[in-house]
Amino acid sequence: MGFADVFEKVSSTLFSTGKQVGGVVSDKAKEAKDKAKDAVEIANLKNQISSNKQTLKDNYAALGEYYFGKFKDSPDPEVIENIKAIGDLEQAIKDLEDKVIEIKDAQAEAKAAREAAREAAKEEAAKAAETVTEAVDEELAKVKDTVSDIKDDITE
Repeated sequence: MGFADVFEKVSSTLFSTGKQVGGVVSDKAKEAKDKAKDAVEIANLKNQISSNKQTLKDNYAALGEYYFGKFKDSPDPEVIENIKAIGDLEQAIKDLEDKVIEIKDAQAEAKAAREAAREAAKEEAAKAAETVTEAVDEELAKVKDTVSDIKDDITE
C-alpha cells in the first residue's frame, strides 16, 4: 500500500465523515427550525385564546350590566344577593372616588397655603432687609459726620 493508496483511503474516510457530520448538522438545524416554528405557532394560538377569553369576559360583563339595569328594581329571588352586592360595590366605589377628590383638594389647598406662606416670608424678608439697609445707611451717615467733624477738628 503506497502513499497514494493511504492518501485516497484517508481522504475517502474524511470525506465520508464530513458528509455524516454535515448531515447531522443539517438534521439538527431542521429540527431547531421546526421547533422554533412550532413555538411561534403555539405563542400565536395562546395569544388568540387569551384575546378570546378577554372578549368573552367583556361580553359577559356587558350582558350582566344590561340585566342588572333592567331588573335591579325587581330582581328574581335567585339574584337578590348579587344585586345587593353590586349596589354596595357601586356605592363603595363612589365613596372611594369622593375620598380621592377630597385628598386631591386638600393637597391643592395645602400647596396654595405653602406658596402663600413662601410669598409672605419673601415679602417679610425684603422688608427686614430694607429696614436693615436704612439703619446701616443712617449709621454710616453718622460715622461720616463724625469722621468729618474729626477732620475738621484736626485741621483747625
